[in-house]
Amino acid sequence: MIRYTILFCLAMFQFTFAWGEDADPRLGSAILICEQASSRVMLMDSNVDWSEDKAVIWSWSPLKDAGLMGERKRWFRNIDEAKPVHNGNQVIVTASGGGAALVDYKQAKVTASVYIGGSPHSADRLPDGRIVVASSNGDALSLWDPAVGEILQKLKLPDAHGVEWDASINRLWALGGKQLICLSYHPKNKKPLRVQAVINLPVTDASKKYPRHGGHDLTRIPGEDAYFVSDMDHLWRFDCKTRTFKALKDKHGMPKVKSISRLGVKGPILVLQATEQWYSTGPQTLDQSKVWELPKARIYKARWWFPW
Repeated sequence: MIRYTILFCLAMFQFTFAWGEDADPRLGSAILICEQASSRVMLMDSNVDWSEDKAVIWSWSPLKDAGLMGERKRWFRNIDEAKPVHNGNQVIVTASGGGAALVDYKQAKVTASVYIGGSPHSADRLPDGRIVVASSNGDALSLWDPAVGEILQKLKLPDAHGVEWDASINRLWALGGKQLICLSYHPKNKKPLRVQAVINLPVTDASKKYPRHGGHDLTRIPGEDAYFVSDMDHLWRFDCKTRTFKALKDKHGMPKVKSISRLGVKGPILVLQATEQWYSTGPQTLDQSKVWELPKARIYKARWWFPW
C-alpha cells in the first residue's frame, strides 16, 4: 500500500511538471475513449454533455493522420485501446485491425506505428520506451521497439487482452484467457521478457461455458498494490502481494465490462459495459450515479485520463 501511494504521488508530481501550471484544468477529470463509429480516440470533458462539441478536449483519428498512408490506416480499424503514457505526452493506441501506434499528444500525430496482427487489444510502455502489445486472436504478447521499428520478441498467451507495467516491482502483468501472468524484463537479454509466475483466474459459471475466453481488462488501482480485473461476468480486485483475487466490494457481478478504472485514490470507479454486442454509447460510474452518452457512438473502452 505504501509503495503504491508513493508511486501515485510521484506520478501526480510528474504530471504537473510535464504539463506545467497552464495545463488544462479539465484534464483532472477527463475520460479517454475508443470510439469505433468515427474511428477516433477522444478525450472527453466529464463535466459537459457529450452531445456538445465543446465536450471534446482532444482527439486523434487514423483516417486524418497524414503519418499513416494507405494500408496503415486500415490497421487501425476498430480502435480498442488508448492509454496515456510518458507523463501524458504520448498515447498508446491499438486496434482490432492489427495495428499499434504511439501518438504524440500535443501534435495529435503518430510518431511510430507497427502491424502486430492477431487483433491487438491492449498495450503498455516499458521504462525504456519499448511497448508490449497483447493480441487476443493472435494469442500472444509482442515486444515492440518503436525506436527501431521492430518486433523483438513474441510470447504465447491465449486470448491475450490486458497488459500493465508494474513500476513498483519492475514486472509486467499480462491477462489472457484463464490466467494472469507476471513477467520479468531484462532489456539486454536476447529474450528480454520471461514468465516468472502464472496465476489462475477464479472459476465462474461463464468461464466454464467458454473454455478459451476469460479475463478482459487489467487496470492498476491508484494508491493500492492491486489491480482491477474484469472477466466475462465479474469484477475482481487482484492483490499483488498475496497474488489472490477477491470479489470487488463495490459491485462483483457485472457482465461484459470492457474497461474499468478509478479516478485517483478516492475517486469514482468508471466502467464501460457493452450494451450492444461489444460496445456502448457511453461509460458510467460503477454506482450508476453518473452516465455519459455520446450519440451514435460505438465506444469500446473508456478510462479516466491519468498519465502514468
